[in-house]
Amino acid sequence: EAGGTVLAGHEGKEESGGQMGHNRTRHNNTNKNSLRNATIQAMSNLLSANIDSGLMHSIGLGYHKDLQTRAAFMEVLTKILQQGTEFDTLAETVLADRFEQLVQLVTMIGDKGELPIAIALSNVVTSNQMDELARVFVTLFDAKHLLSPLLWNMFYREVEVSDCMQTLFRGNSLGSKIMAFCFKIYGATFLQGLLEPLIQEMIDNADGVSFEVDPARMESAEVLEENQQNLAQITQRVFNAIVSSADRFPPQLRSMCHCLYQVLCKRFPQSIQNNIGAVGTVLFLRFINPAIVSPYEMGIVE
Repeated sequence: EAGGTVLAGHEGKEESGGQMGHNRTRHNNTNKNSLRNATIQAMSNLLSANIDSGLMHSIGLGYHKDLQTRAAFMEVLTKILQQGTEFDTLAETVLADRFEQLVQLVTMIGDKGELPIAIALSNVVTSNQMDELARVFVTLFDAKHLLSPLLWNMFYREVEVSDCMQTLFRGNSLGSKIMAFCFKIYGATFLQGLLEPLIQEMIDNADGVSFEVDPARMESAEVLEENQQNLAQITQRVFNAIVSSADRFPPQLRSMCHCLYQVLCKRFPQSIQNNIGAVGTVLFLRFINPAIVSPYEMGIVE
């Protein structure tokens, strides 16, 4: 009985000690979270006081090898943007000046041509926000006459992780979204002027001419050889129209294609001719082909 009493007392002490250890751990975790939040808030306040000098000394945290440190820096940057940082005391009540300072922050270019803030934002934005981020980036950088640095950085990120040129810009990366938006805003008028006459003619003559070359889908009165000839003729006309429109190709898209070519030559220096072909492939697959396949959705014809 005495031994049982001693054992029971010992077990009670162990249970009590375990509960105290659990409470101590929970208390420590709470203190750590509070310290982390206070640190992030303090850094946000310090950077807000002098955004230019502060970012110059802290931007490296966005590239720190420790993921938690990088995440903490992005929280700091987010807090700065949310609270509408007072970038300088002369513009405290002027919304336009604050916006201009924010634009300068986003479009900031490093010593080696990198875009630290833009790249950091692209790393944390979710996939369903990529289209909006691409629109904002192209609009801001183009307004600052910095579209080429943006395209270079985003295209190089895309090409750098690609094993071959055949898979370039086939996914939903930010580089692909930026390219698609550039094609849309800079090339819509050109594309409509190029394809509308040809496609409208096909629509107007739909009752008299067939381009169906699948025997299983042809009408009983149609002749396969005639349809093949019709398809070959209209294809040649479209191709000729595309080639002859080179002098009317939008200058912004010329710059974009040239930038892509330079990036490809840097990534694949031994494949100069293939690099030119890759640019042509991107141009057809991402720009011209969608308008031919879906002319109504792309606004080519009404």
